Amino acid sequence: MVSLILIIFILNMNFAFCAEKLFESPIDLPVKKDCTLSEFCEKFIDDIDIEKFIRKELKNDYKVVSLDECIDTALKNNFDIAIKEHTYKSSKYEYQNSLSKFLPVLKTTSYIADYSGQILVGGVLNDSFHETAISVNFTAEHKLTEGGRQIFEAKASKSLERAKKHDYNFTKTETIYLVSRYYYEMLLAKLNIEIYLRNLIERNAQLALAKKLQKSGFGTKFDVIRSETESAQAKVNLLEALNKFVLSQSRLANVMGIEVNMALMPFEDDIKPMHLVDEKLNISDFFALAVENREDLKGYKDLISYEKQIKNVYMTDFMPKPLLNFQEQFQGTLSTSIRPNYIAAAFVTWQPGENTIMGTVTKIKSQKEKIKIRTLEFQNKLREIEQILVDALSVSDFSKKEMLVTKQRVDYSNESIKLAMLRFNNGKGILLDIIQAQSEMTQARIEYVSTIAKYNIAQLQLLYNSGTITDEKIIANYKP
Repeated sequence: MVSLILIIFILNMNFAFCAEKLFESPIDLPVKKDCTLSEFCEKFIDDIDIEKFIRKELKNDYKVVSLDECIDTALKNNFDIAIKEHTYKSSKYEYQNSLSKFLPVLKTTSYIADYSGQILVGGVLNDSFHETAISVNFTAEHKLTEGGRQIFEAKASKSLERAKKHDYNFTKTETIYLVSRYYYEMLLAKLNIEIYLRNLIERNAQLALAKKLQKSGFGTKFDVIRSETESAQAKVNLLEALNKFVLSQSRLANVMGIEVNMALMPFEDDIKPMHLVDEKLNISDFFALAVENREDLKGYKDLISYEKQIKNVYMTDFMPKPLLNFQEQFQGTLSTSIRPNYIAAAFVTWQPGENTIMGTVTKIKSQKEKIKIRTLEFQNKLREIEQILVDALSVSDFSKKEMLVTKQRVDYSNESIKLAMLRFNNGKGILLDIIQAQSEMTQARIEYVSTIAKYNIAQLQLLYNSGTITDEKIIANYKP
């Protein structure tokens, strides 16, 4: 009899407590009046405008963006890309400068001198004189590669230029990866806000019901305290989701090269799996692709080549340094004629290295150690890439399986809510059954969207770390 009275009481209870703020400061939710508690649980949550809610709570007017728009903006505005581009251009001009050293040195000198006075010859003072002397000198000089030094300096500059170009290209691929990753992290944060907002409304409905039941003598203080705890936790979860959204937005804006405090909003209301790599590829295949395609690895090889050429530059200290010199001079005075004369000379200098051999020997030994360092860095980079690929492939494989399981869990939770609603509407269940089913749905949805985001990021990592990521490939597989 008591149960029947309780059921009738719940079914006919007008949802007047909706007039209370469902989430106290700083977040207030809209109120839907004149509905039963059952109608509230079934319909009210579906009316949530999540973007409007986020705008209100974070007090920002958001710019709605898509992944392809974000990538396009980043490739145009990213500061790291701009820095690497100018670094590459600088190295290109340095290489051209090293080539210019193969050209001869041309220079000219000239003077005009005015002489006047008296000439003393053998103790006899001759007549005074006044004369203007003129001299013009044209010189051409060629160092003949300075014993090969110029050749190896040019090769070193060329290797460094290639390394900087690979660095520039790698930065672009890294930017594409980071934009895509941060975009999906921001989308996940947005979806979590929507899920936790639903959860908060449900927890506050549960709290309001517990208070009503206690006041009517059908509930206990323990039920109220438990509901208050769950409501507080729901508020914490929602606040954390809002904070993660802000953090992900600022990271994305930063890598896009726009104002860091610019508020962005992904236009999707749901998340879908993004399949970017061939499922038939194993870790060896991905690693082979990385060795073949990654721009940073190509850059490391060129840096090793650069260090080797610098060692060869030092070796030329032991080589003779030939020099060719040709001069054409025009000398004379204004009162007489100006006559040409020519000088052609060849010089060779040689010294046994710097500081009696030891200076050059120590430089060469030091450079050999730098070559070893670069080689070890390259090998260590290969190991890091292989380890990241192993992790990303494992996450991708397991996340794909998890998506199926968590999707089933969402479906089961949805059926559970429908059955709880049906039992409640037919007087065979209580509202707490609905609340518990909704709580399970919250967790199921959180895990499901998180798994999809994790899968997408793992796919991006496989593409990025194998050196095959491009904006065209991302956009072609982007199906919002």
